[in-house]
Amino acid sequence: MDGRVVTGWIARPVLDPTTVETVRDHLYGWLGAPEPYRRARSPHVSVFGVRVPTVEAEAVEADFGAFAESVGTWRGTLSGYHVHPSARNPMVVALDVPLDLGRLASPIADLLARHGGRVGRGPHPAHVTLLKGGVRGEELQWAQIDDRTRERLAAVLDAGHRRPSDDPPDPLVAPTFGIELGPPELAWN
Repeated sequence: MDGRVVTGWIARPVLDPTTVETVRDHLYGWLGAPEPYRRARSPHVSVFGVRVPTVEAEAVEADFGAFAESVGTWRGTLSGYHVHPSARNPMVVALDVPLDLGRLASPIADLLARHGGRVGRGPHPAHVTLLKGGVRGEELQWAQIDDRTRERLAAVLDAGHRRPSDDPPDPLVAPTFGIELGPPELAWN
């Protein structure tokens, strides 16, 4: 073996992203289209980062395809928001997904290990990203967000922070709706 590795991500796509995209766009607009944030594209739930030897990538894809087919789709109800790493420093604003990613951890780790690979990152709490802040490797600091955006985001995340001038529209307050995720997909970086 030559020691080279390929990295990638396993994700579960949102099969009908219309409602997620609508909430994302309304939230972004209500926040005032703040410059530090950009809207996430192609709604999905990131599951794990993976690392495998380059020479094994094709075999991993074949085995993973069969595994993903056996997992199938998932239906559930999204309820509320998730921020990362914290509400004080929200690099990511997302919707919470009540999906147990741990159930996929062991079979995926075993599949990767059979090919000399491993889980590189994750699992993360299941979420569908709406807004991303900063640039990869650079943290978004509150100082980069104007006070109005900060107050409006706090109002959406926690009703206790609401003032009459920052009262978000009802569809943005604890959004709750059904969602269907497709089988896991593997994409190389």
